[in-house]
Amino acid sequence: MDKLRQVGFSLVEVIVATALFMGLVLVVSSLAISGSDAQDLGRRIAKMTEAAQEITDDLRLELVSSVRLYGNDAEGNGTLALLAMDREPAPTSVRRLPTIDIDGPFRQDSSTDEITGNAVLFAYLAWRDRCRCASGNEYLVDVYRLVHYYVSPVGTGPAANVRGGLDLVRFISEPLADAEAIEHIADLTDRAEVLLHLLAGSPDATGQKHDPLQVVWLRTGVPNAVGTLRQIDETDGSLSNAVLSGTGRPDPWAIKPIATGAESLLNYRRGAVASNFDLVAPGISRFAVRDDVNGFPHGFEVQLIGPTASRQLLLHLVLIDSGMHGPPAWSQMQTVITARDR
Repeated sequence: MDKLRQVGFSLVEVIVATALFMGLVLVVSSLAISGSDAQDLGRRIAKMTEAAQEITDDLRLELVSSVRLYGNDAEGNGTLALLAMDREPAPTSVRRLPTIDIDGPFRQDSSTDEITGNAVLFAYLAWRDRCRCASGNEYLVDVYRLVHYYVSPVGTGPAANVRGGLDLVRFISEPLADAEAIEHIADLTDRAEVLLHLLAGSPDATGQKHDPLQVVWLRTGVPNAVGTLRQIDETDGSLSNAVLSGTGRPDPWAIKPIATGAESLLNYRRGAVASNFDLVAPGISRFAVRDDVNGFPHGFEVQLIGPTASRQLLLHLVLIDSGMHGPPAWSQMQTVITARDR
């Protein structure tokens, strides 16, 4: 019996061994969970960084072909008011274009010197159409699109203890033919032929086929003035200052988005523009005077400086993941983009 006791384990030894084993299991499990959480956080941070980089790259590529950048003035706000936004995601209560500063540097705003906006609006050259008429004459017509980036509330919108609640939306307009190029066609028969070609979207002299268009736009015109926007009449290729009935256009004048509508840039990624309330995300209101009551600027800030030949746009973008599991993942992007404004 004494020998049997010597080769066995006492109850105390069994309890101690079990406790040590359970402790080891707990440590290993904790390390595995921590590693999994860290991996998930890293994956979500990479996803937000990728989204911010993609948005920045797209904006940079679009601005390479810019022909007009709009600021917080009568022309900019008037052009903004022409965009048909009734079926598109609504902007936040404060949507402000940047104030263009021709001589000043990028800087932090003060209460007496505010130039930062939370929206971008510009026109870019979409394509050049070369039309060969029956007369043998060829005409080159520039075709533009307006692009508008803005912040839009999602669900109940941003609030304390709510992660994100803001989407970034890109509105791309229908194509708009350059009015000056059209008016330079002295032969009225040729002019009508060019306009009907643009309206139909038929192949041009190079064989390329582009989207059909209805509107001729005077890029330098006063936004709401008669003649700034004119519609092509399909019956004779003339131009009408008034919206033609039966063509499906908004009346009074409005510039429609592309057929697919405005594009959500973050919602499908489970991402959001960081709001003023996302204190964990750094850099909110780096340049603008922060306004939590009305909601400005959140994590999308832009400034626009320089002469028309060489504008510079400062983009400061802070994104945060909108998922509710785990610690928030955020990304911050700041860049300067050179663009033309003629």
